Amino acid sequence: MSQDSVSEIRGLTINTLITNSIIMSVESCLQMCDLKTRVVGITKIPIHLPDAPVTGMIGLSGKCTGFLSLTMPNRVATLAVSGLSMEEYTTVNAQVVDGVGEITNIIAGGLKTKLYNTPWMINNITVPSVILGSNYNISYTKGIEYCGITFEIDDPETMSIQNRVFMVNTSLIQATS
Repeated sequence: MSQDSVSEIRGLTINTLITNSIIMSVESCLQMCDLKTRVVGITKIPIHLPDAPVTGMIGLSGKCTGFLSLTMPNRVATLAVSGLSMEEYTTVNAQVVDGVGEITNIIAGGLKTKLYNTPWMINNITVPSVILGSNYNISYTKGIEYCGITFEIDDPETMSIQNRVFMVNTSLIQATS
């Protein structure tokens, strides 16, 4: 990938370096969780988060600063943590909350690796936090490079689309020297 990977689609400029790095990090992490995913949406503007009650958040800093969030419904959270820990969970409990934090950390670590030696290089990752509940908004500062990617898990047992989709968002701004 080029360090300045940018694509334009009818006037919409997308930072493909960040976008592809997130996608590869999520896919790699969820393979460890024994889940298959596919991208179903990409946005570069902050949108209302899906009505999903489990959110992992982690801070990022280096040549850029910001955060990564992982917002998912209970079903995706329990399936992902069950696959990662090789123990079955059907409800969100303390182990699932810890697991969502670890999954958020793994995705952030993958992003750090993918963005190494680029203008968006991440040197430090904070300890993840997990938010339970879905009635909140996140405010973003002006001038950020925002990327929101919606994924769908391959789960034939889940009929409702709301229980199969999750979103990963990054909000990054390049640090000034």
